[in-house]
Amino acid sequence: MSDTSEQNGKPNMSVGKRMGVAALILSGSIFLSRILGFLREAVIAYTHGAGTTTDAYYAAFQLPDLMNYFLAGGTLSITFIPLFSSYIARGDEEGAWKLFSNIATTMGAALVIITALGWLLAPWFIPIYFSGFDDPAQIDLTVTMTRIIIPAQLGFYFGGLIQGALFVRETFWPSAVAPLVYNLCIIVGGLLLDPFIGIKGFSVGVVAGAILGPFLIPLWAIRKELKYRFRFRPTDKDFKQFVALTIPLMIGVSLVTVDEWFLRYFGAQQEEGAITWLTYGRKMMLVIFAVIGQAAGQAALPFLSRLYHEGKEKKMGRTLAQSLQRVSFLSMIGTAGLLASAFPLIYFIFQRGAFTASDAHMTAVLLCLFALGLAAWNLQTLAVRGFYARKDTLTPMIIGTVTVALSLPIYILFNDWFGTPGLAAATSVGIGLNAVATIAVYRWRAGTLPLRPIIAGTLRGTLHAIPAGSGAWGIYLWLRPEQLDVGFFPLLGLLTAMGLVFFATLAITTSVFQPPEMDVIWNRVRNKIPGFKSSTQKKPDDN
Repeated sequence: MSDTSEQNGKPNMSVGKRMGVAALILSGSIFLSRILGFLREAVIAYTHGAGTTTDAYYAAFQLPDLMNYFLAGGTLSITFIPLFSSYIARGDEEGAWKLFSNIATTMGAALVIITALGWLLAPWFIPIYFSGFDDPAQIDLTVTMTRIIIPAQLGFYFGGLIQGALFVRETFWPSAVAPLVYNLCIIVGGLLLDPFIGIKGFSVGVVAGAILGPFLIPLWAIRKELKYRFRFRPTDKDFKQFVALTIPLMIGVSLVTVDEWFLRYFGAQQEEGAITWLTYGRKMMLVIFAVIGQAAGQAALPFLSRLYHEGKEKKMGRTLAQSLQRVSFLSMIGTAGLLASAFPLIYFIFQRGAFTASDAHMTAVLLCLFALGLAAWNLQTLAVRGFYARKDTLTPMIIGTVTVALSLPIYILFNDWFGTPGLAAATSVGIGLNAVATIAVYRWRAGTLPLRPIIAGTLRGTLHAIPAGSGAWGIYLWLRPEQLDVGFFPLLGLLTAMGLVFFATLAITTSVFQPPEMDVIWNRVRNKIPGFKSSTQKKPDDN
């Protein structure tokens, strides 16, 4: 079989290089999206602080998130891409679009019904789940915003299906642009409507963003290739296979998803503002996770699926190990950066308006605890793609469910012993267990995942992270003011100095020691400079 990149009209590069380039594209867009996301959170923090109103806003996402989870909407690409890719790999374009049409029609009908039920049941669900909310007005506000947000799941689901088809064709730009539009809509909706309907304006922005970004942009990108026809065939063999892959994701639980539910549930039992602090600290860590682990996972799945369908399992194992190696290397560096910059960064982003210095201090403490689990988040997200590429969703479900069962007592105990910081620590411990279990079971089941590159990447990343993080921390100790609530420009100057030292140190150590994990990045840089060419030669395609 000829190289698939040639079939798709893509440059003739190795799978690993194409996967690395895709990850870089998605990393850049995700980073920009997260910056907009924090601008969104900063606007909310400025206008409403950290209290019952903001806790209600973030709690309003719980029921829509549950609906999305149990319909496997959040993991739609995981189940759809391997099936769609298998048709494309054998040249059956018509069969691929029949599958697409059947899933869109049949599952879409189910989602419409469940969306209506969620809207009706919100007043019953919210007081039960958030039993720690003792203010009736807060409960009513949460119910109202929940009902506003619920229809957004339709945009996410259908948009996710279209993005999956685009991923198989190695078209990644719609997934890069969609989150930017989504976040912009939330910001604009909140700013325009807040004077009239308060924080509910941000909820309206969520719905508008879900339609304009995740749904309409991918739809426009695929408009010339899309071959959707109304097809309600729940008894089709292919649809049954899709459901068989989806059911484990519906009935099983994963700490990657359930962690946020736990934090909201137990956070409601803590002091006022706890849910907001946990949300901001966790989202700050997830910025780096999204740039490294989420982007790598999204980019990896279509390539790993293709290798599996082509019978190149040894190459698939080496490719996955190489990706995990790069991710672990970058994770160590990301962790060092977060730990060094946590306090000035949180004060810089959030501490203004109704968001007080004590709110910022607690959020920064939580960020440090979340940062300790960054590598585990990244490795878990990428490693599990190895199972999904093999059309195995059952094994990850079992691993995830067992991990959640083992982690729940940790959340309960840490919540009782250490309060709100204990919940952030429980997150890092739990996701660490999940990542180790996922990698171990995959290696045992597949037998084609070498561990030495992953360990080497982790150690090399640590060796490069220590001097970079220490240098940035030294600048912080040297220049920091007595109080961090000094305003925008002094904190911007401090963070700029810390960032310059951090990245300068990193540039020196990586250029001197030339770690192999940086090859994709350095080659992309060299290719942009006239007179330089990539030093990495194309290796023969093997099994």
